[in-house]
This record gives sequence, C-alpha cells and structure tokens, in this order.
Amino acid sequence: MKNNHKFVMIMFTVLLVILAACGNSSEDSNAKLNNELTDSHAMQNTNGNSSEHEDTQNASNINPETGTDSADGTNFEQEVKKHSNSEGEQSQEEPLEEYVPNEDEIVLNNNHLKNKDILEAFMKVAGENGESEIRVVKNEGVKGVLIYDLKSRYDKDAKQGWIEVFPDLSHYRASNNEVQDVFNNARQQCGYISKDETEGYYKLNECRTHWEYRLLPIINEDG
Repeated sequence: MKNNHKFVMIMFTVLLVILAACGNSSEDSNAKLNNELTDSHAMQNTNGNSSEHEDTQNASNINPETGTDSADGTNFEQEVKKHSNSEGEQSQEEPLEEYVPNEDEIVLNNNHLKNKDILEAFMKVAGENGESEIRVVKNEGVKGVLIYDLKSRYDKDAKQGWIEVFPDLSHYRASNNEVQDVFNNARQQCGYISKDETEGYYKLNECRTHWEYRLLPIINEDG
C-alpha cells in the first residue's frame, strides 16, 4: 500500500512537469507568431507609404495641359527639337561662289551669247592640224553656272583630230528633281563641233556618251 502511494506521487509529479513544459512551449509559439504578425504589418505600411510617395511624385510630373508625363514629355520635346535643328542645318547649304568670266570666254547669259565670233573661229579649226582651246560658260540662274573647257587635239601620225571637253560643275548646284545629265559626269571626247541652224544649236558631235550634244543655242545678236 505504501509503495502504491509512492508510485502515484511520482506519476503526479511527472505529469506536472509535462504540463509546465507544454505551457512554456505554447507561450513561445504565441510570442513568435505575434512578432511575425507585427513585422508583416510594419512591412505593409512601409510598402504602402512607398507606393503613395511614388504615386505622388508621378502625379507631380503630369502636365495638366497635355495629360502626359512632364519628364518624358520634356525628353521627347528635346529630341524633336534636336532632330529639327539637325535637319535645318543640313538644309542650309553653303552659297555658291560667284564666277566671274574672263573677257575672251564664250558666255551665255539671259539669252545673250557673248564672244560668238570666238566660238565660230574655234569651230572652224577644231580637229585640224593644230591645237586651240576655249571656255564656254552657261549661266543657269540660281543654280549657278556650267563651265566647259574645249581643247582641240590633233594626232599627226594618225592624221586625226578631236575635241576634248572638260565639264566643270564646281560653280553649279542641281535642283533636287533635276534629271542628271550624263554628259557632265566626266571628261568627254568628241569628233567635231557643228552649227545646226535647223534645230538652232551649236552641237558637239560623235562624243563618248552622245552622238550629238546641244552645247549652246544659236543667237543672232552678240551680247
């Protein structure tokens, strides 16, 4: 009987220890859970404040007139302005240098042909036994002037003459829609020069790129 009483007391003591341990564990779990909830709530408040700050900042960038972000709009306007300035600079071409012809040059200007006698004298001897040269200047108004240097050549061994033509476009600027004249692209070699009164032009004949090329109109009065 005495032993039974002792056994019961031991079991009762063990039970109390177990209950006490369970109570402490439950309190620790509750405290940990409370801490996690507190941290989560604090993080949500921080994120909320950050979002509100960003929204406020974005709202301050909105242009009330255009309804667009002023920061992005400013950058876009700057890019457009920069692009426009670049195009404007490209469109502003350097003015052509004025060409002043010499007294003995054949000049076509405002339907007047100056030094026509020099042109016709060259036409008679070009390709013959001897060499001579002339310069032809054609005034094309705002586009500038076209220049042609004509040089008569003769090969005594072959007994053959020809005319070398050197187009000079350094004082000329073609318009954007102008059809390119291949005659002016490089040096030409022509057989002779003629006066076609039927068509009304002085012509270069048997050239490298043209069978005949209208060089100048025939004008009766010398300007």
